Amino acid sequence: MEYSFSVDAEFLRVKVWGRDTDRPPSELCAAVLEESAKVGRLRVLIELDQKFPLSPSSQFELVENLPKIGFTSRHSIALVHRTPVAQMANEYITDVAANRDITVRNFADIEGAKRWLRTRPG
Repeated sequence: MEYSFSVDAEFLRVKVWGRDTDRPPSELCAAVLEESAKVGRLRVLIELDQKFPLSPSSQFELVENLPKIGFTSRHSIALVHRTPVAQMANEYITDVAANRDITVRNFADIEGAKRWLRTRPG
């Protein structure tokens, strides 16, 4: 799996591609948190180009680890998926995150994600 970071006037932007396993990308999450702290952005826009979505059990494990990594309710994470199948499959992440006081939402497009992030404290 590969990823890149960029920062604009509003958000930390993350592009992710090449994940080819169902293993939760906890190392990526830790890197995102570190970069978020470094650049002072609590609003994170993540663009995902995945071959397949994470399984529900891997989604659960991923979100379960977010507070352990250091994410808090102050962070807002928008996930933008390249395919409708991936977006629908990852809706479970939103539910699990809400139950752990972590704010994560799935979006089909970047503009929708940006609109939502702009409503969140930054």
